[in-house]
Amino acid sequence: MDLRIAKTSDREILEEFISPAYGRTIQDELDDQLFGLQDLVIAWQSNTPRGYGFIHWPGPRELSVADRIPGCPEVFRMTVVPEYQSSGIGTGIIRFFESLAREKGYSSLGLAVAHENIRANKLYQRLGYAQTVADDFVASYQHESQDGSVVTITEKCSYLQKSLLMPN
Repeated sequence: MDLRIAKTSDREILEEFISPAYGRTIQDELDDQLFGLQDLVIAWQSNTPRGYGFIHWPGPRELSVADRIPGCPEVFRMTVVPEYQSSGIGTGIIRFFESLAREKGYSSLGLAVAHENIRANKLYQRLGYAQTVADDFVASYQHESQDGSVVTITEKCSYLQKSLLMPN
């Protein structure tokens, strides 16, 4: 498995692999990366993407969390192709982000996880992420379904955080 930050030259492949956030394109995501707002990490196997995740460098995207934990980079939109889940890809992506954050001088890393996403919750807790001082919150986002209609998805989330001061 090869983990690396996405390149502009990957755009065509990524457009087929990643469903962009509603109202955004893969080019928008790559532009935000060029401006230093985020990084998109892809897990490649034989030149085929098997998973990905984003890290938002300015801190938590949820305002109520950002007020309580300012400046803590946030991992978001972690995805592993279903048939490759439980093969270490998600762990690899998280470890890659932890290493990047340490290199940039950050002392912690955070992420939001939906209460009903039991599998992700177990992974993050196994990797040392724990509930923070931030209160649980409701995240809402829009998603375009296959028929072209726009649906609003609402999830109750917890914010987890891990200190990067101690080695893995």
